[in-house]
Amino acid sequence: MSDTVDPDHFTEEWATDQEILDRMVDGGDQPHVVREIDVQFVGQLAKLNRFKNEASKWGFRSAEVERYEDGWQIELQIHSDTQKDTMRKLTRKYIEIEQEFDIDHDGWGCFSCNENGPISDENPA
Repeated sequence: MSDTVDPDHFTEEWATDQEILDRMVDGGDQPHVVREIDVQFVGQLAKLNRFKNEASKWGFRSAEVERYEDGWQIELQIHSDTQKDTMRKLTRKYIEIEQEFDIDHDGWGCFSCNENGPISDENPA
């Protein structure tokens, strides 16, 4: 795992992630609630498979490589809260993964949650 990430790349990615987190809170998300977060990367099949074999070392509990548009994608899951400190570490982690495995981060996603689970019509914010 790398100790150095491009500060400009980190700043750009973190700004995007903060916007997402702020919109989630505006919609009623309670960041301290732990939930499943999906993280995606795209790249060459061999590189994604190499990462899949090491995904648990990076804290991911599952990883699936699949065809995606005209290439390949890996989707991983991690259980985490969405507090800014935690997500800032996730942003750094996915940039380190990009560097180490020569693959591209393609986003992350999760449900907005409150104490009762994912926010929905049955569980409003």
